[in-house]
Amino acid sequence: MKSINKLSLLLVFFVNIYFSQNHAFLSYPKFDESDLKKSNSSIEKNAPAEILYNSISYKISDNLKIEKRYFSKIKIYDKKNSEEWLNIEIPITKEEDLSDFEVNIYNYSNNKVEKTTINKKDQLKENLVKGLKIYKLAIPNVLDGSVIEYHYKLQTNNGTNLTYYLQYNIPVVYEEYNLEYPDSMTYLFNNTGIYIKPVHEVSVMEDHLGVAYKVYRYGYKEMKSTQSELFLKDSGRYRAKIKPELKKYSTKYFTYDSAENWDKVANRLYNNDDFGGFLKGNSKDIIPENIKTFYDPLERANKIFEFVKTNYKWNKEYGFIASQNLRQVVKTKSGNAADINLLLIALFRNAGLDANPLLISTIDNGILNILSPNLNDINFVLASVKINEQTYFYDATSFNSKVNILPERDWNDFGVLLERDKGTHLSFSNTNISKKNLIIKANIDTEHSEINGTFSKKESGLYAIKSYDEYDINKDKYNQSFKTELGMSLRDVESKLYDNGDFESQMKFTSNSSMDIVGNKIILNPLLFLNTGNELFDQKEERKNQIDFISAFTREKRVEINIPDGYKVSDIPKPRKITTDDKEISYLYNMEVLNNKLIVTSKVDVLSQNYPKEYYPFFKQVWKIISESESQVISLIKN
Repeated sequence: MKSINKLSLLLVFFVNIYFSQNHAFLSYPKFDESDLKKSNSSIEKNAPAEILYNSISYKISDNLKIEKRYFSKIKIYDKKNSEEWLNIEIPITKEEDLSDFEVNIYNYSNNKVEKTTINKKDQLKENLVKGLKIYKLAIPNVLDGSVIEYHYKLQTNNGTNLTYYLQYNIPVVYEEYNLEYPDSMTYLFNNTGIYIKPVHEVSVMEDHLGVAYKVYRYGYKEMKSTQSELFLKDSGRYRAKIKPELKKYSTKYFTYDSAENWDKVANRLYNNDDFGGFLKGNSKDIIPENIKTFYDPLERANKIFEFVKTNYKWNKEYGFIASQNLRQVVKTKSGNAADINLLLIALFRNAGLDANPLLISTIDNGILNILSPNLNDINFVLASVKINEQTYFYDATSFNSKVNILPERDWNDFGVLLERDKGTHLSFSNTNISKKNLIIKANIDTEHSEINGTFSKKESGLYAIKSYDEYDINKDKYNQSFKTELGMSLRDVESKLYDNGDFESQMKFTSNSSMDIVGNKIILNPLLFLNTGNELFDQKEERKNQIDFISAFTREKRVEINIPDGYKVSDIPKPRKITTDDKEISYLYNMEVLNNKLIVTSKVDVLSQNYPKEYYPFFKQVWKIISESESQVISLIKN
């Protein structure tokens, strides 16, 4: 029996190899009228669209010229809910060239197939975003039932960005990934998302006009859509993907060899003129002597940090390599993230502090794989200072950040600390508590059937950093956001940044939609316009990923309403209080009358910055109670 089982397994193994090797990769399907007749996806019946066929191929020549070919065929079942798939975006850099572009849209018209073709590059719109040219097309003539087919070719020299995501928010019938490169190169696959085994797989050596090529091909079938979830740092980190990384490249003139470990990364960067050279620049006589010689080392670091934030401005460009030398930054007073934070490190060191760079990948750049040293995964640098074996982190690109209180983008779990020629990977998380206090003080004007008063929002931690950054970029837009968010008539908006980093906005409001007067009763929700804006925990499907808030938080809503003369509160709802067994999540709702004032408090505390997915039912339960409590209405009855 054991021999038969082994024989069966061996047979299955060789059958799989045979079919994989005989599977036709790069065989783009011709239009099939049966695709137009499909009424729904066989993978997910209610999917608004599905990818019928996706193919991407990279062919790399021995001079690092890369030809990228992309082909896609998409079926639209429900146009209204397929908005993302009704547009094409192709990002390219200055060195890349787009060609062989064509889009075909197929529809039924009077029982005949109607085809619309777009094949001229000048029909695409061009947008510039962060140095990238993005070709855009709003696909015309798309209806329920349409089939969209498009392909293009791209010539590029960028052999470091060959990543391809396998999962989308719609199902995929078939997709494939093809990579061909000379044997003089070495690529390793570094995948940080979930692993999905290909149905078809080829890994062979081929002769291409006398040059030995490594060829990898992967084919996938019947892929379900990814589930959209709230409270994720970056949804891309969990999606399955193929990510080849260039590790070695040899010619008769030179050899490129990527770092085998973070120590080598540190050594290379410190020998780079725009990193180590920058840090060695002349940083004397930049900061006042009374700051540089301040006795307490942590206070000294904090004062230098405030000096840099006050005198130098970030130009919103990411990077860990300086774009200028140190003296140019001092002269221009602005620069990219590396210019600003490397300057900070240089000034720390000049003041006798043990300061070093911390390389990170920001949240929007994806999680850093610390087990596979690769500078292509890095896009930002922070400053660190070690005092009495305690490490403190700084980011001078955000004016309202403080020591260890960094902008949201920085808290991406992992970093690499560079101490001269030593690189140490580490994990770091936000242990601060961010607070948001929303306070209304209101009067009821029965004559005009309206409520007026003052509203203030005071924030600390990540809340304050985010709000102040928005305010600093565009004050008018920030002030206008309150009107949009609260749906109120607002005026006299004033904002203030406190020395401790708290940020507060105060304003006056008038509302004629927050109460109803019926006979001798005033009916209202005592939280007024604060009974909305809560997080949503209404996911019906099982939670797949951990819950990320990035910061523990406390949010308190407090409303004080002066009760009009001659009125009294009819019934006061009972207080609500709930706390999980581990004290991690708690909520309090209370209403009372004090000195002829109706005072309502709604407060939620979440003690950690992230939670395992198993916590989702607890959040769902607590937030259901929050919603029920904050939706309560009361009546004021005229005596």
